[in-house]
Amino acid sequence: MKLREKQLQLTREMIKEAALETFCEKGIEGSDLVLVAARSGTSRRTLYHHFKDKEQLATEVYVDNLKRMFGRLLLEFDFQSPRASIEAILNRYLYLREHHPDLLYYDSLFNVYFASMGKNPAELPAFKELINEETHLSMSAFSLDLQTEETGQKLVWIERTRMVTHLYFIYLQKSVLISRQNQDATKAEEIEQNIRYKEFLLNLWEGQ
Repeated sequence: MKLREKQLQLTREMIKEAALETFCEKGIEGSDLVLVAARSGTSRRTLYHHFKDKEQLATEVYVDNLKRMFGRLLLEFDFQSPRASIEAILNRYLYLREHHPDLLYYDSLFNVYFASMGKNPAELPAFKELINEETHLSMSAFSLDLQTEETGQKLVWIERTRMVTHLYFIYLQKSVLISRQNQDATKAEEIEQNIRYKEFLLNLWEGQ
């Protein structure tokens, strides 16, 4: 990548980071792109060079956040240590709650914003591409093309993993929303509750 391209990419990332902060603080509808530009250390003209409007910027921040939150979690699943693998994945969600709550908050914020325009984030081409890519990579990595007893067990583990990670994400997202409404920082008792719920999900994953 040439220096010019690196500079453009860096500027784009700075704008998106500033947008995430601004959108979470003021809401997407209530955010002024002039403020986003100022926070990113760029001009309004530069911002519009990278993003044609607020919707495009908000959407790209949303898709980027999905990658940061979910990434390739299933690809990290080790079938030799299944319980340790699912616990490690849930711990990453818990880390997000404690250290990057804006990622969880923005997910709900964007869904409300898109719904207000009569749109569904799941219909975004970038969203579909992300899901299709993850599914393809997961199926390839797990070698699930053979109808064997081992494959059947893998499918059970994968389905349970998808279920409990979804439940934990929703639970932690609700925790973030309540904290923001109450303007409270994460409290010790809340962290304990989050850990207890994680343990509950681990037992659920094991089929207990």
